[in-house]
Amino acid sequence: CHSEFHATKEICKLLTAAGFQQISERDDEDWTKVLKPNGKYFFTRNQSAVIAFAIGGKYKPGNGFTMAGAHTDSPVLKVKPVSKTGSAGFLQVGVECYGGGLWNTWFDRNLTVAGRVILDSGKDK
Repeated sequence: CHSEFHATKEICKLLTAAGFQQISERDDEDWTKVLKPNGKYFFTRNQSAVIAFAIGGKYKPGNGFTMAGAHTDSPVLKVKPVSKTGSAGFLQVGVECYGGGLWNTWFDRNLTVAGRVILDSGKDK
């Protein structure tokens, strides 16, 4: 996957195909009405994180539970928020290193742009 946003989208597809039900951590305020024994659920946050869990058939509120975690973080070059510049007739943007990359291994690869762009239309000002 090209970014955490792409990874999140793909993971959601896999979870849905495996019978998990997507819920909302914000809209489903009373989860006791939504969550059921033997249920499989997931929700996302910021389109860049997935939280998935399954409830055992014998689970009762107050019982303990087990969790496992993982992340898709990887070294990237992130575009700086205020970075527009130019040189030799080219428009450029400044980037910063994120993560502990082995940057010398990137010298022989084509770089691509992935992620999301947020635009301000100025209509709500």
